[in-house]
Amino acid sequence: SLIPPNPRLPPLMHRVGFGAIFAGAGYVVSCGDTRNGSGITTAWSLTYLFLNLRKSLLTARHPLSLVLTAATLASSTVYGSEYFLLQEKDET
Repeated sequence: SLIPPNPRLPPLMHRVGFGAIFAGAGYVVSCGDTRNGSGITTAWSLTYLFLNLRKSLLTARHPLSLVLTAATLASSTVYGSEYFLLQEKDET
């Protein structure tokens, strides 16, 4: 491996992959589709927390790991409230 793994942080592929997904969700929101963009962000934020929350809190509490977890939790809270509470009902 070119970059040695850091036991205090999520694997490099998680960081790159989730970063790319969040960038894509930001693009969806910037195109005006707030419902899908906030849904994508909420779903993937919760997935990140499911995969990395325990390790971040229980093992070697590295500040960067805690910041990543806190930012993801804030993102899931903000976009989740947008998705579940603040969207107008679609009238069909």
